Amino acid sequence: SVKKAASFLGIGTQNVYFVKSDDRGKMIPEELEKQVQQARNEGSTPFFVSATAGTTVLGAFDPLNDIADICEKHNLWLHVDASWGGSALLSRRHCKLLHGI
Repeated sequence: SVKKAASFLGIGTQNVYFVKSDDRGKMIPEELEKQVQQARNEGSTPFFVSATAGTTVLGAFDPLNDIADICEKHNLWLHVDASWGGSALLSRRHCKLLHGI
């Protein structure tokens, strides 16, 4: 988990901000934007966003294009966990799910 990684790296779990997802498990880009602003307002320096390409439970793909745009706007590193859905890159039908990587 991102929280465990933050602890291991010495970043601290209190510096992990969670972004709301919709009822299908997809990150809501507007909520990401709000969290970036909230972190800055609290004196934190956001630098990293972790998105998912195919969640284990629901198979949800975050809207990667929108998330990538927000990351570019705020100069944030975007990591996409594609261990479940990365093979969609090989599919003409489903590769669009990974646009934004």
